[in-house]
Amino acid sequence: MFFAKEGFSASTRDLADRLGVRQALLYKYYPSKEALLEAIFEKVFASHWAMEWAKVLEDQSKSLEDRLTSFYTMHLENEDGIGLRLFLRAALDGWSLPVRKMELLKTKLVLPLIAEMRRAAKLPDYEALPLLMGELELVMALHASVVFYSIRSNIYNVDVAADVSAVMRLYVSAFLNGAASSLSALHRPGAPASLTLPVPDANKTA
Repeated sequence: MFFAKEGFSASTRDLADRLGVRQALLYKYYPSKEALLEAIFEKVFASHWAMEWAKVLEDQSKSLEDRLTSFYTMHLENEDGIGLRLFLRAALDGWSLPVRKMELLKTKLVLPLIAEMRRAAKLPDYEALPLLMGELELVMALHASVVFYSIRSNIYNVDVAADVSAVMRLYVSAFLNGAASSLSALHRPGAPASLTLPVPDANKTA
């Protein structure tokens, strides 16, 4: 992907030269460079965050460990580094797309995962208590480990364990083994105030 390699400062003229077409042809389909980049973002991230992956998390016939392992394994097996590079470049350049994708992550992963963990721990549901900052950070600890695995593999190009499913099960198992007690601690008196604040718009689930 041209912009993933060259960065967003690269010109549409350079892109047209790379493609072997006239620059005017690009502007026939996209009124501006920004419109072109938005279209690229949407196409790349549509394939890197397939909604059917999120449905795996809803399959109550499987254990939560199996569902999370399958979800992240499918996600990484579809990752070639292009979407990751675009995401990081967009964040550094101040584009709004990373923020929108984080909202999608909250809706499709964080909210349903914490809801299920609350039920298992007999803690209040979202109607009684919105998602807490500490709960968001708890899930982000798992997600960050997965993202960094991908960064090591696709950005740093260093050796990582080749069996993605085994690595994801290791991450998920370690997370779940500690998450239950950490979650309960967030709901007890004396939890750090900054972690018990509600996440803004936490009740939005779509």
